[in-house]
Amino acid sequence: IWKKVMIKLKELLVERIDYQDTAEQLVKDYGLRSKVKFGNVSGGNRGDYDWVKDIINLKKSYRSVKEFIITVLHEIDHAKDRKRMGARNYEKEYQKAGDIAVNRGRDFHDDNAFEEKAEEWARKEYSKKWKRKFREFKDLGIRERVRRYGNRYI
Repeated sequence: IWKKVMIKLKELLVERIDYQDTAEQLVKDYGLRSKVKFGNVSGGNRGDYDWVKDIINLKKSYRSVKEFIITVLHEIDHAKDRKRMGARNYEKEYQKAGDIAVNRGRDFHDDNAFEEKAEEWARKEYSKKWKRKFREFKDLGIRERVRRYGNRYI
């Protein structure tokens, strides 16, 4: 009976992706050096980006891999803007966009043009580039995962 329990447990562990490693690999894939931290998210947000320290902050858990990847991509879009504009100019422009939203009677964060752009880009990027890759990973057998990605996913 213990053997069956251990086999079942191993199968469950294989289905889980390594969030830290996955987020760091995505950041590198977009040519960024942003740090990734878990558990430092304020309010009800799924993630946030600290442009002063260049840190992507993520929740400790997500309902689905899709939600996690889209969240990381959303924060990557902010990091890309910061890299392109510089930290000081990014902060100034983000503040301006938030002020415009507030002056229109809307929410500083949720209706900020930078947030809307990041969310739209993340969803499109997930569908275009990452959705199939993560589905293929899930469909791989244990041996093939180890062969392609090493032991970090077992």
